[in-house]
Amino acid sequence: MAFKKKVSLKDIAQAVGVSSALVSMVLNGKAKQYGIGEEATRKVLAKAKELNYQPNIMARGLRSGRSRLLGLVVADISNPFFATLAREIERAASERGYTVIYGSSDEKPEHLSKLMNTLANQGVDGIIVVPCENSEELIADLYLQKYAMVLVDRYFPKINTLSVSLDNAEACKKVTRHLLSQGYKKIGFVSYESELLHMTERVRGYCEAMQEAGLKNSINVLKLPQDKYQETMLQVFEQHQIKNLEALIFSNNSLTIQGLYVLKQLKVRIPEDLAVFGFDGGDVFDLYCPAISYVRQPVEEMGRKAVTVLIDQLESEKPGEIKRYVLKSDLVIAESSLKKK
Repeated sequence: MAFKKKVSLKDIAQAVGVSSALVSMVLNGKAKQYGIGEEATRKVLAKAKELNYQPNIMARGLRSGRSRLLGLVVADISNPFFATLAREIERAASERGYTVIYGSSDEKPEHLSKLMNTLANQGVDGIIVVPCENSEELIADLYLQKYAMVLVDRYFPKINTLSVSLDNAEACKKVTRHLLSQGYKKIGFVSYESELLHMTERVRGYCEAMQEAGLKNSINVLKLPQDKYQETMLQVFEQHQIKNLEALIFSNNSLTIQGLYVLKQLKVRIPEDLAVFGFDGGDVFDLYCPAISYVRQPVEEMGRKAVTVLIDQLESEKPGEIKRYVLKSDLVIAESSLKKK
């Protein structure tokens, strides 16, 4: 999954055996004007197509040599969290005079790799990335090429990149402690089968809070395959005898929404039969009856911080210090996690 360098006029010229100036004339439609023969024109055009040359139209003529374009790749644009994050990044970039080109990897490394190559061909000055599972090699390649990059929401501890993320362990500790304070002891945690740091940290926060409460033997983590969580959640809930639990924590927005749907199928009453705590709230959480408690991430701050860090790096004459910016969350307490008296 190597990050492909953008094909230049010089690359085409060397491949054909002509000058870069001649290649420029041909690709700009001026072959006849400058008396370039049909055979040479045909070879240049064929080689440009073969090498997948894409002209950086927006960057032409810029005295600074920069496009003032930023690339953004989120994990899943249909997820309200990432949609909000993209919107805030776009706003913050616009305020600094930059335009954002973005796409969604759909949590697939091969999609992420293709998007990275597309952004490179668009001539972006830097990128903001929400990495997905199995993308560590690609991110490491970008790092080694000293590409201007900020990871947001997630990062890889072994790669020394700028990043902006949540204190995920602390967030889930707070959720678990809240449920414990309500008198719940049989608390389950719903997560993906994932080695990404943000997810493992959320699991860790839950487990540590349970251990601190003397409930190590009651730890119950229900892991679902990320690409099939919708199809498998009902089966997993039935296998783990979800009705024997007193409370359930969902580790992200998508799992929370699917979980509410499955619990309704199982005719589980919230919070009478099972207390529920979600992650990344949205309108659906407020409209649901009863209203759903959730972890509120500082998504606007996260997006703006990522833009600020990236642009400051681009516009600085000296390389800046590599930092990991860790943000705090809030708990929005609603009826779904409060014990009925």
